[in-house]
Amino acid sequence: MLRSVWLLIFCFFMSSVIADEKVAVDKMETLAPLPTHWQQSHMKEPIFGGLVHVIETGNRHKQTIILVHGLGYSGLRDWLDVIPSLESEYHIVALDLPGFGESDSTSLQLAPQRYAELLKWLIPQFSKQKVIIIGHSMGGAISLRFTSSFPEMVDKLIMVDTAGVLHRTAFVRHMTQMPDRYAFLAKYQEHFNFVDSAVNKFNRFVNRVSGSVLRKLDKMPDPTLVLMNNPLAQKYAYKDRPTLNAAIGLINEDFSTALHQFLTPTHIIWGEYDRVAPLRTGELLQYHLDNAQLHVVKNAGHVPMKDKTEDFLQKLSIALRHTPKKAKKYVTEYNGQTADLHCNKQEDIVYSGVYSSVYINNCRYVTLNKLSARNLIIENSEVTLDEVNITSDVVAMDIKNSFVTMTNVSLSGTTALRVEASTVDIAGAKLVSSNDTIEAKADSIIYLSVSEKVQNGYQQFLHGISKGNHFYLQ
Repeated sequence: MLRSVWLLIFCFFMSSVIADEKVAVDKMETLAPLPTHWQQSHMKEPIFGGLVHVIETGNRHKQTIILVHGLGYSGLRDWLDVIPSLESEYHIVALDLPGFGESDSTSLQLAPQRYAELLKWLIPQFSKQKVIIIGHSMGGAISLRFTSSFPEMVDKLIMVDTAGVLHRTAFVRHMTQMPDRYAFLAKYQEHFNFVDSAVNKFNRFVNRVSGSVLRKLDKMPDPTLVLMNNPLAQKYAYKDRPTLNAAIGLINEDFSTALHQFLTPTHIIWGEYDRVAPLRTGELLQYHLDNAQLHVVKNAGHVPMKDKTEDFLQKLSIALRHTPKKAKKYVTEYNGQTADLHCNKQEDIVYSGVYSSVYINNCRYVTLNKLSARNLIIENSEVTLDEVNITSDVVAMDIKNSFVTMTNVSLSGTTALRVEASTVDIAGAKLVSSNDTIEAKADSIIYLSVSEKVQNGYQQFLHGISKGNHFYLQ
């Protein structure tokens, strides 16, 4: 019964992806026609063993741009609003990924690494020089994997609303969350503030319930692993279901090593209100890639090239013409001369700056942004941390009976993190310790996305779930 519930939740997740990317439900639906001056070909490829549909346009004497689409049967047609603005100045190559568009279907597992191998074979057919690669959503994840695996083939990477970098539960949780407030209520807020407040409280209640359901589901066996590791199961489950196939491959990909070895100049373009891949992912990528810049398209969703075409093309032009401008990281540390910070029974408040000790108790929707301290204690609270540095000579961070989300956080102590009866969502963190890096007990669950630990100088990447009573991640 519980496994059936898990599968229902996953199917809801998949339907949300499909709806948000405006893909066809039926693969046989008529696809939009392509411009007649584009050259089309169907090439026999060796990775999946089928025919891959490729289009080519633009000036062959100019630098080549490779366009990689996201989930959706429309395939390369997702770029129809973009290619006309590029083909006069660049040599454009776009493909329907196997399983999508006019390329052959397959029952083989579709995953970023295998798609990256396809690009390695395909690109030399069209360019002998380094290329610019632009990927959207799943295509962004494929482009990231390809560039990390074959950096000698890429001059510049541009990722658009990349999906699949966060641990899958963090990814799905974002999709199922309702917003705190709706933009359409803003104009009524001055006279009807109680409506906005009521909607806000209701949505937050729903989010707590959905988060609780996901936590319970994550304590059960993972049905996707059966498909990932069983070719026979794939043959039947993936038949005529390429979106399901590719989505399972995507959410089980681990980019931890890739992010820590990445030097290619990178631009990251993101829709401000992406309901599929959170802007948090774009901020994480900018923070951890050594040569990356984030560009946010205002009032756009997961497909900014369709939502705000002109604004997107402006950001894309900047990305193509300029080297990335790396944002400065917040690196201030506790200096031994600052006061303590106490938050008690507060809501909707943001704290920044340098403190000695930080103690948060019975507080909701508290944000710590660009904050440094000697130690941090969170109890009975819901807290978000972004670019927080804790350097301690004991336990750096102690969490009890709380829900905590961390992005781009550095924790250093004898034990970096101690968690009790809590749920913690960690992304892009560095945890440094001399003893146990993470101590989790009393029915805690910790989601780890593209993070790392350093214990007595030994480095290990962390991407997965730590769960169970008195579980020690060493």
